[in-house]
Amino acid sequence: MKALATYYATLNDLPDTEFKVEILEDGPIKKISVNGRVYEVDYNVGGNTIHSIIMNHNSYNVQITSLGNSADYEIENKGDYFLVNVVDELKKMRMEHSKSGVIGRQVITAQMPGVILKVYVKPGEEVKAGAPLCVLVAMKMENEIRSPIDGIVKEVYIKDNDKMTVGDKMFVVE
Repeated sequence: MKALATYYATLNDLPDTEFKVEILEDGPIKKISVNGRVYEVDYNVGGNTIHSIIMNHNSYNVQITSLGNSADYEIENKGDYFLVNVVDELKKMRMEHSKSGVIGRQVITAQMPGVILKVYVKPGEEVKAGAPLCVLVAMKMENEIRSPIDGIVKEVYIKDNDKMTVGDKMFVVE
């Protein structure tokens, strides 16, 4: 069965795990596939963020809140919070293409509002791609911010306990 649409989701708690979500049938009851496992889903939106979801005969009331950009969502289900990033196939291809060409000066900015728990690096330090630069706490979750490239930390704009908003400068690595 050919998918009507395909999305890729990652959870902040599992940054190296990606879920392929395919919409197989659209209608009153939707058929979706998550990493090849098929689910029948019925949902109703009650208000702006509350979703009543019936999936494989189980009912869930889930609060889904967009975090301002088109890809990040906070999901609350029975007191459990998840930060989820969802992108379509085109955006995923563009992101993979841009990752492969990451070179030169990189300005790292906050992608979500939160508070800096710990800064790991100082100006002048050498870092490898993927090295942790700091921890940003957002919605009760610790998010490790990593260097996109091998390089030298040129600027550190933050310190422990700083409050961040989306787009605030955090580091320059080149």
